[in-house]
Amino acid sequence: MRTKKYVIALAIFGGVLFTANATNIIDLNDQKETGVDKRKIKVPTHG
Repeated sequence: MRTKKYVIALAIFGGVLFTANATNIIDLNDQKETGVDKRKIKVPTHG
């Protein structure tokens, strides 16, 4: 039971570290928003 608690705590801690690292990787191009720029999307006229 004690080992199970340590494994769960380690998994949560690893998940937090992974999430923090992933957000830093996403922000490489000084991009402040994750939204899509609607001006770059071209909608077909007959579709």
